[in-house]
Amino acid sequence: MQKMKNSKNLKFGIILIVLCTLFTAFGQLFFKYGSETFSFTLDGLFANPFIYLGFFFYGMGAIILMIALKHGDLSLLYPFVSLNFIWVTLLSVIKLGEHINSFKVNAVILVILGVVFIGGSG
Repeated sequence: MQKMKNSKNLKFGIILIVLCTLFTAFGQLFFKYGSETFSFTLDGLFANPFIYLGFFFYGMGAIILMIALKHGDLSLLYPFVSLNFIWVTLLSVIKLGEHINSFKVNAVILVILGVVFIGGSG
């Protein structure tokens, strides 16, 4: 019974970690949008809604991460944070029109394989 409960907790923790990475990836996207008009002036610092959105998504990601870490071992859950690289790559292509080359595709595949191997070890 205890093993089944731990398995449910771990799955919930993994789901939360994936959600955390989505939030931080969107935070990075909004920081990128905000960087287009960012400057070290009062207006540049405080009148940029994209910067606020970036901090909001990063903050939510951090809160979700803390909750997720309650549901499993750090050494098992934290490698899932590397999924952030995949989401950022996808968002960069979809939202920013950036190009992806075969080197990046191979890197994404390696990240996915790493997450599968680490996740499967638990």
